[in-house]
Amino acid sequence: MKAAALATALLLAASSASAANPRPYPPVDAYLQTTNILNHSSYLTGLDDHQWYLDNIPFIDVPDQSLQDVYYYRASVIKRHIKWAHEGQGWVVTEFIHPVSWASKFQTIPDSAPHHVVELRWLRDPNYIKNLIESYTRGGVEKLSGITYTHYMHRAILEHAQATGDIPFLVSQLDGMIASYNLWNVTIDSTTGLYHRNPLQDAQEYSLPGYLTGGPGGGPMDEWNDFGLSAAQGGGNDYTLIWLGPETYRPNFNAYMVANARAISQVASLAGNSSLAETWSAYADGLYARMENMLYSQELNFWIDVVEGTNLRCEGRELIGYFPYRFDVGTNETFIQGLEAGVDTEHFLTEFGPTTLEQTNPYYTALKNTTYCCQWNGQSWPFSTSVYLGTLARIARNGLSSIITPALFAQELSKYTRTNYKDGVPFTAESHYPTIDMWSGDTTNHSEHYLHSTYLDNVFTNLFGIVPTFGDTLVLQPLVPTNWSYFAIENLPYHGSLLTLVWDRDGTHYGSGASYGDSAAAGLSIYSNGTLFHNQKTLRAANITLPFQTAQAAQQLAARPEWQNILANPNSPYNLPSVTADWCLSANGDICPYEAWKLNDGLLWYDTTPDNYWTNNQSEFPYSTLTITLPRARKIHSISLALLADVAQGGVVDCPQGIRVVDGRTNETVAFKNPWNDCVPNALNTVPFAAPVAGNNSIANNITTPDNSDYTVETDLLLVTLSDKLRYTTAVTEIQLWVAPNPGPRYEAEDGVIGTFIGSYEGRATGLNGTIEDGGVSLGAGAWVELGDVRTATGAAGTVALTVVGGGEGAVEVQVNWLANTTVNFDAASGAVANKTIEVEMLRGANVVTILQTAGRPWVDAIVVGG
Repeated sequence: MKAAALATALLLAASSASAANPRPYPPVDAYLQTTNILNHSSYLTGLDDHQWYLDNIPFIDVPDQSLQDVYYYRASVIKRHIKWAHEGQGWVVTEFIHPVSWASKFQTIPDSAPHHVVELRWLRDPNYIKNLIESYTRGGVEKLSGITYTHYMHRAILEHAQATGDIPFLVSQLDGMIASYNLWNVTIDSTTGLYHRNPLQDAQEYSLPGYLTGGPGGGPMDEWNDFGLSAAQGGGNDYTLIWLGPETYRPNFNAYMVANARAISQVASLAGNSSLAETWSAYADGLYARMENMLYSQELNFWIDVVEGTNLRCEGRELIGYFPYRFDVGTNETFIQGLEAGVDTEHFLTEFGPTTLEQTNPYYTALKNTTYCCQWNGQSWPFSTSVYLGTLARIARNGLSSIITPALFAQELSKYTRTNYKDGVPFTAESHYPTIDMWSGDTTNHSEHYLHSTYLDNVFTNLFGIVPTFGDTLVLQPLVPTNWSYFAIENLPYHGSLLTLVWDRDGTHYGSGASYGDSAAAGLSIYSNGTLFHNQKTLRAANITLPFQTAQAAQQLAARPEWQNILANPNSPYNLPSVTADWCLSANGDICPYEAWKLNDGLLWYDTTPDNYWTNNQSEFPYSTLTITLPRARKIHSISLALLADVAQGGVVDCPQGIRVVDGRTNETVAFKNPWNDCVPNALNTVPFAAPVAGNNSIANNITTPDNSDYTVETDLLLVTLSDKLRYTTAVTEIQLWVAPNPGPRYEAEDGVIGTFIGSYEGRATGLNGTIEDGGVSLGAGAWVELGDVRTATGAAGTVALTVVGGGEGAVEVQVNWLANTTVNFDAASGAVANKTIEVEMLRGANVVTILQTAGRPWVDAIVVGG
C-alpha cells in the first residue's frame, strides 16, 4: 500500500505535488479540490518528469502489482506519444514513437486515433483529445491525406463526451463528423451496400482473405514458400495479394460504420435536429441489416469476411468477429452464443492471446513466417485484444452469459497485462507471439512503446466498471475480482469534477479519518472534488446521482484557456520557427544523428533508444549555444527545456551546470542560473525571465527570477547557452515557448503551418513550397498556409466577415474547417497590400482556416475575423 495519512484538509488539485521548477502554464483544472489519500509520488519510481503525471493522470492503488505497474507504464507510453503539433493546432497523438512516412497529418494515423480518444479521455487536461478530435473534424486529416485506414472515430468522439460531459463541444463537431463520414462513400459497393477495404487498409495485413485468394490461380494458398515458382512448376503464390488481401467486406469495418452513423444520429439529437437524427439512425439500421444478412455465417454462428466482387465467404473465425459487440452492434442472444464458442483453448485462448485467427484454421501460425512486422493470422495484437476485452466486459457485467463471465474477463485482462512485459518489466511493442513470452513485432527505434491499443480505458471502463454516460449520474458496473479487499482511484476526471473511489472492504486497509469519514471507512466511498457523497457496503453495480450540475461543471473546465507552444514546427528543420546549435556530434565523420532541429519537432520523451535529442557530447568547449528564431517578435515570459540525463545508468549526460538566456535583438540577459541548482533531470524545466540589470551582463551577475514574475521579453531571437558540469555533457530533447492564446481578431499568416503535414523526420520537405517573407507567407505552386484556433468574437458559430490581408499576383482558395471554400484573387501591383473580405461560416470554438495557392504567387499577411 502506498497511501498517505488521511488528512482532514482538502487539496487543490494543482498543489497535490509540485516539482522544484515552475510549470510553463497553469493546469486547466487547478481550481478543483481533491482528496489526499494516496502518496502519488511513490507510484512514479522509474518514470521521468513526475510533474506531468501529478498534473495529468488518475492514480490507482490495487492488490495486483503487475496490473498496477503496467497501468503506470502505459501512462508513460501515452506521455511519449502526445505531440504538440503547432500553434493553433494544439496536441495530436502519434502511433509510432518515431515519425513514419505512411502517417497522416502531424503523424496521427486513423486506425489508432479512436483508441487514443477513448484512452486519453481519462487524462485531466481535456485539450489533449479535444485537439486531436478537431484535427479530424476540422483540420482535414482525411481530406489532406485521403482516407487510409478504417476507424471508429465518430463513436470514439461520442464516448469521449460521455466521460467529459462537454456536450456543447460534442455538438459543435457535428458538421465535421458528417463530412468525414461521407468521405468513405467511395468504399461502398453499389450492389451490396456494404463498405469494403483490403485488410492492410483495415490495419490487419496477412489476414485470412489474403491466404484464401493469394494462391495459384487466385485460389487458396497451399504452401507458404513456393520459391517463386510458377503455378506450372508447383508454385504460383501471389505474395502481394496474401500480404495486402483483396477488397473485402469486413465485419469490424462495417460495424465501425454502423456505430459511427449511430453516433452522428445521437449527436444530431443532442443538437435538437430530430430529422437529421432519424435520417442517420435509419441509415445505420439499414447498413446493419445488410451486414447481418451477408457477413454472418450461420454455419459458424460467427461474423466472417466476404471478398468483394466474388462474394467468396471466408469461413473461419477471426478475432475481428468480437469487434461488433464492443460497439453495440449485433448484441442479441444468438450472437453472444457465437462469441462464447471461441473463448476456449481450441480456438482463440492462449497464454499470451487471444490469437487473431482461431488456432484450428489451417492458415493459423503461432510463429511468424517472415520477419515482416505485421501478421494477423495468429499473432496476439494489443490493438485487437483491447477491443475484445471491451466485448467481454459488456457481456459479463450484464450477466448475459454463463461462459463469458466476470471470471473469464479477469482471466483475459490478466493475460493482457502479462503480455505488456519484456524482460521482466512493463513494455509494449506491436505484436506478441501467442504461445511464447516474446514480442513478435519489435523493431529497434520503431516499435518501442507502441500506442496502438488501449489499457487505461480497459482498467477504468471494463475492470472498475465506470461506464461514462450523459447526465448527472455515475454508472458503476464493476468487474473487480471478488478477492480484492481494497483499491483506490484518485483524481479521476469526470464531467468537470475530480472523483475519488475507495474500496476498503472492512475499513482497515486505508484507515479512517475526518476527511475519509469514520462512518464511511468500510465499503465503497466516492468523493467529488474532495467531498464524500456516496458510500455502499458492497462492491455492486449502482447508478449514483452526482452532487453537482455536470453540465455547468464541464463548461467551467472547457472555458479554461489553452496555452500555446509557439516554438514547435512540424516542418523542422525547414522554415521557422527553428532551433540551431553551434555544436553537433558527428560520430566517425557521419552525419550528425543528434541534430538541434529535433528540439522543436513537438516530440518529447527521455529515452536514449529510441532517441530524439540534441547533445553537445564530445564538444571541445565547456558550453554550447542554441539559437531560437521565431517568424516574428512575440512576448515571452519563460523558456522550458526538456533535459535528458543518464548518469543514474552510468552515462555521461546530466543537468547543465548553468543556463543563460539572451535576447538576441538587444543582447540583454533575461535569465541566468549558475549554478542551476533546481534543475530536474529527465523533466521539463521552466526558467522564467526577469528584467535585465541595466548596463551589466557580466557572468558574475546571477539573475534570480521569482516564479511569479510577470516580466516578458518581446523578441524573435533567443540565445540559450548551456554550460556543462565537470565530467559531464548536456542533452536536450525539446524546447518549448508557451504563451497565452491569441484572442483575435487578427491572426498572422507566419504563425501558421506551411504546406506540409507529414513532417520532415524522413529527411524531406513534403509539399513545402511556401516561405516566410516580409512579415507574411509567400505561396508557390501547390503551397498552403493553415491557421488554427481561429474564433469569432464571442466564440459562437455564425456567418462572419473574414478579411484576407495580402498581395502579390495570383489566387488562393480559403477553406474553413475543410467544409467550405471561397476563392480570393490578388491582382494588386507588386508590393501593394490589399484587403479581400469574404463571408464564411464559422463553427463554435476553434476553427481551422487553410489558404491554398491556386494560381500565381500570392502573398498572405494575415486574416482578420469580423472585417
